[in-house]
Amino acid sequence: MVKKIGSKAVHNAFVDLCEFKQQLYCCYREAENHISADGRICILTLDTQGHVLHSRRITVPKTDLRDPKIIVTPDGDMLLTAYARQTSKLNQTLSTRNLNWVSQTGYSWSAAIEYADRGWWLWRVRWHKSQAFGFAYNRKQNTIHLYSGNPRRSFHLHQPFALSLKKHKKGYPNESDIIFDHDNALAIVRRDADSYSAQLRQSSFPFKKWRWLDLGRYIGGPVMLRLDTYFALVGGRIIKQGKLVTGLLKMNLSNGDLQEFLIFPSVGDNGYPSLVLKKGVLEKGILEDDMLYVSYYSSHEDNKICVYLAEINLNTLINNKVLVT
Repeated sequence: MVKKIGSKAVHNAFVDLCEFKQQLYCCYREAENHISADGRICILTLDTQGHVLHSRRITVPKTDLRDPKIIVTPDGDMLLTAYARQTSKLNQTLSTRNLNWVSQTGYSWSAAIEYADRGWWLWRVRWHKSQAFGFAYNRKQNTIHLYSGNPRRSFHLHQPFALSLKKHKKGYPNESDIIFDHDNALAIVRRDADSYSAQLRQSSFPFKKWRWLDLGRYIGGPVMLRLDTYFALVGGRIIKQGKLVTGLLKMNLSNGDLQEFLIFPSVGDNGYPSLVLKKGVLEKGILEDDMLYVSYYSSHEDNKICVYLAEINLNTLINNKVLVT
């Protein structure tokens, strides 16, 4: 099932999703176009059928809020992050910074706090025990830095030049995701130069030394969800028959091999999926199936860029019996 959930603005895009207090929360950017000065964050509260229960919008004056991400912290709060582009009247970039907000209820949000370094785009944070980690990129420097700490208190440079053109001969690394398994980390990074191939990286605590593996294909806005010790799901914008589409792949964590699982309805400006797994529970003596929720954006309906939510039976998906069209 694929359902449209965000369409009020002209351009509804750059999506993230999490589960909080047994409800789904989807955040995305609403604006006039892909790069405009009026970017604001919309946060939808959804039930598991994709019905919108509540909506909330966050704005900052004279600022384009971009690529919001939402995650539950170890303290049980929701953390919202975004890249804030301060703009002129002519939509010129005056300065950039990373902002975050916190909510205990999902309905009201704190004031914004700046974190990490200005001029570096902190893409996404993931928690490992009581500490958050995230890569930030800088296009002019052709590199990413790894940051760590608590975005609400202290968030500092952890490992500089984690992947760079100068050090690794890999141009323009940018969007990323990290998953953790005990004291091991696995990172995936998009690249938009030379071969355009995404990179997979492994490291052990304290995550100072990394080994890179070239995945051999383009993956934009990558996101990962670990299935077990050996495999993970990877979502992102991929190239299929010469076109950019939103896809879901299965990754072998030992060698980075990728198997295409399904392609979501998607054309034109699309992608940036997020993945939430809701584990099945024992109901009247019957174990329910695990359900995978995927949010993303696309312009496949009426050429308008909207946000969609897909609900997929994970057990059926793993057995290669499902196709979302």
